[in-house]
Amino acid sequence: SRRLLSESLMEVRMVVTEDKASGKRREEEGEEEEEEDVGSISSLGQDGFDSDPDPAPEQDSDTDDDETDREMASMGGDQGDFFEEQDKSKQAEASEEVQEKATWQSRAKRLEQAGEEVDVSVLPFSLTRDLRKEEEAGEPRNKFFFKIDGASSNCVRNAWRRAGGVRTHKGGWNVWWGRPLKQEEYKKLNSFQRVCHFPGTFFLGRKDSLAKSILSFRRSHGPASFTYLPKTYIHPEDRERLLADWKEKGSRSTYIVKPRASARGQGIKLVVDPESLAPSSSCVVQEYIDKPLLIDGRKFDMRLYVLVTSFDPLRLYLYDDGLARFCTEKYDEDVRGSSGDLFRHLTNYSVNKTHASFLAREAEEGEQHPLKWSLRALKEHLQGAGVDTRRVFEQVEDLIVKTLLAVEGRINSKLQQLVPYRNNCYELFGFDVMLDASLHPWLIEVNTSPSLAADSPLDKRIKNAMVVDMFNMLGICTYSRRKLKQLRDRKERLSSLAFSSRLQRASVVDKHRQAEVCKGRRDPLEDLTELDEEIIRESEEELQLAGGFKRLFPSPSSERLRRLIQPRYNNLLLARWLERPHALDRLKTRRRSFAGAEEDTRCFSSAPKRQANKVLRIVGRKEAREAAGRGRR
Repeated sequence: SRRLLSESLMEVRMVVTEDKASGKRREEEGEEEEEEDVGSISSLGQDGFDSDPDPAPEQDSDTDDDETDREMASMGGDQGDFFEEQDKSKQAEASEEVQEKATWQSRAKRLEQAGEEVDVSVLPFSLTRDLRKEEEAGEPRNKFFFKIDGASSNCVRNAWRRAGGVRTHKGGWNVWWGRPLKQEEYKKLNSFQRVCHFPGTFFLGRKDSLAKSILSFRRSHGPASFTYLPKTYIHPEDRERLLADWKEKGSRSTYIVKPRASARGQGIKLVVDPESLAPSSSCVVQEYIDKPLLIDGRKFDMRLYVLVTSFDPLRLYLYDDGLARFCTEKYDEDVRGSSGDLFRHLTNYSVNKTHASFLAREAEEGEQHPLKWSLRALKEHLQGAGVDTRRVFEQVEDLIVKTLLAVEGRINSKLQQLVPYRNNCYELFGFDVMLDASLHPWLIEVNTSPSLAADSPLDKRIKNAMVVDMFNMLGICTYSRRKLKQLRDRKERLSSLAFSSRLQRASVVDKHRQAEVCKGRRDPLEDLTELDEEIIRESEEELQLAGGFKRLFPSPSSERLRRLIQPRYNNLLLARWLERPHALDRLKTRRRSFAGAEEDTRCFSSAPKRQANKVLRIVGRKEAREAAGRGRR
């Protein structure tokens, strides 16, 4: 007990030090604050990423979600709650029955066969099923370890724990949640580890970087390519242009001023005279949307949850529920006269929840949240008011896809430099979007670590179901760390043998084929490689296991965006595949023509390295053994 207490106190001291250093960094990268996690530490563990982890003592103040269903069943809900019970059943079915779906079972079988050398086992995630309490589940072959470094949420931790997860502070973890990794940390990942950030997503999370990326996108593809960003100035670089535009409009405009890197509404203000900004002040200035769509006289925005499972090829999804967040005070159209009253103009929940009127309404309304509706309730309300919500949200989806297209080239460059395996990274983004009075959507900001804190039954219902669906899509696995190390040592010996020159020649041939595809001279579905087929199969399985997520890209409608998309080989491969009916059936037929191909690869689906992903595909097991024998002689 004394030892555990001593370790706990030491970790708390480390976290306090780390939080002071990381708090500023979280704001700079567009992250939102969540529950403080005193169990997190900044180091990856002295033994590195591949060491055998030790279970960490449970020091979190959070509680398991064993009562989630009862709480959801008893909740009063939000506006438009008459259809929430049906939605809840739909979500539960999508999440709870995942291990009974044929697609999940076939994927699990495929991954476990491919990873049999390291005892791979695919994990199902559930809202209510708790493997820790099921005696018949028995002890798993290999434990599932999660690591948290930074802020986290109950819904994430509890989803992992219900799947049998054990927290660790050392290396050898399966999943990571918290801060983005440092460059050298990305390079150390093994093929079975999943981290919740891609490198380089500060291009989305920082307000100045996001604006620059979108403005660059518009310069390349024309002003009509992206019509969802309010007129934006990076100050002080654009100060002269800002003042010229302001004077040209007769000083009638109002501007919203934001720090370049902040979250939770910190440092935001309205100005009617941009000349009042200090010439040296570093900020982002945007024209204020002074005619927003109002509900009950109050301004609101939408928090949309967007999941990217891959940037190469780009695969992105929108969750079918989210939040509408309201100001506490009614909107005043005399913006110039009320510019100092942020409770009328800022929809940030972190700002409005401090208002006295919110606290009073919260006490009166109980579970009917005074500041939040679900996204489904908002759609129902708009439909009741005669709004064509299908058309509105088609524009919202277009906004999301084009925002990701504006940064995918830069993020892919980071991926190629830093991340060793294709499936190491995924990321959940929080898109904040506002509708104006003419129902046009405007992008307010993108959060790279959106808050998943559940401070109301509404939050808990949406966010718990969402993270379960997300983890089931990813195909998270346990594995034998000892056997993986032995396998990697064996591969390193093989890679230095005489046949390596043949592999390099084969890789050059495949790069030439990819270049021909990108130039439009060749069909990407001709002469599919093992990796091509793996990417197609992953994409199809992921889509069928998406639960409450809707795929926005690639999709049959993304053909209209072709001129905006960089001709990246894997994107072209999936786009061409979508043009074929009965895609998986065609893939199965095609694979039968690859005689013996299954024996040429025994690696897990995420295992092919970016720089050496042809080795196991081209060299058969028999040839590898013969070469290894020659090497020993």
